[in-house]
Amino acid sequence: MKNEYFIGMIRTELFFRGCRTLKDRRGHLRSLKDRLSNMGFSVAQVGPPNLIQRAWLIAVFISGTEAGVKRVLNKAEKLMYNPDWELAALEKDILGDNEILPDWEQL
Repeated sequence: MKNEYFIGMIRTELFFRGCRTLKDRRGHLRSLKDRLSNMGFSVAQVGPPNLIQRAWLIAVFISGTEAGVKRVLNKAEKLMYNPDWELAALEKDILGDNEILPDWEQL
């Protein structure tokens, strides 16, 4: 018996024009990360952590159906459009159990 799984990933770059300190930005990020976690995502902040007005997040969701992943990714995408920040970049990917992870960046 084969078990299927699908991995949904959303990668974002956020720009916080009104933030003057890391503490200002941290409050917005904590709220967004909590909301994504409540939807079932595992969330990580990546990139340089000390830039006051920029942040990069990657959120990952796993489901047994591709439709389930698409539905949750679309909900997460709507969360990214918020007046507290500007969405500088957003990418979504869905991988199945027979796919190879893409080479995004070279270290």
